[in-house]
Amino acid sequence: MCIRDRYVVNLVGILVGAGVVAMLGISFVPWLIIIFMIVAAIYDAWAVYKSKHMLDLADTMVNLKLPILLVAPQEKNYSFLEEQDSMRDRDISDKNIEHTSQIEITSNERITKKVKKKKVSKDAMFMGLGDVIFPGILVISAISWLPEGTIFLGADATLWIGIMTMIGGLCGYFILMGYVALGKPQAGLPLLNSGAILGYLISTILLLGISALEFNISF
Repeated sequence: MCIRDRYVVNLVGILVGAGVVAMLGISFVPWLIIIFMIVAAIYDAWAVYKSKHMLDLADTMVNLKLPILLVAPQEKNYSFLEEQDSMRDRDISDKNIEHTSQIEITSNERITKKVKKKKVSKDAMFMGLGDVIFPGILVISAISWLPEGTIFLGADATLWIGIMTMIGGLCGYFILMGYVALGKPQAGLPLLNSGAILGYLISTILLLGISALEFNISF
């Protein structure tokens, strides 16, 4: 179980996330989902970088071993059950490394080389289910609610819009992982949601036209 526990956590997270994505995606129109995504991204950035209470929430989920996140181990024999690392500790340790480097530079006038930040090895990277659910909801909503368009490469335009929305979210994911690999906690929703929204808007305009972006609200 020590080696396979992360697979159980990830499997439960995927199943729960898939259920939530399907249920909410068919219940709300794309514009309402986009509004939720923008608000959630702003809140996520504030909670991670400003108030930092999201780091405490992440530590609670990790300490309780709750299967509501995804685990990406960096070592072969990593065990989620034995995880003791703290997001707060990661954030503080990065700041201490930067501060020490600055002291070493200013205390010795002969140093001309730029001191590089020490790379900290982490056992695993964690991603909350919300980072996966929000872009996924927009994908399902686009396929469910957008008007049917022309057939393109054997599939309806709405299906391609859903695929492009997913690709946009994946682009944001790869950029996010570049920052996370440095070892410092990052807010996931700003990049993930931005990529998914851009993918949705661009693909909808190209395949269905600007009229497909109308609110179509009736009273």
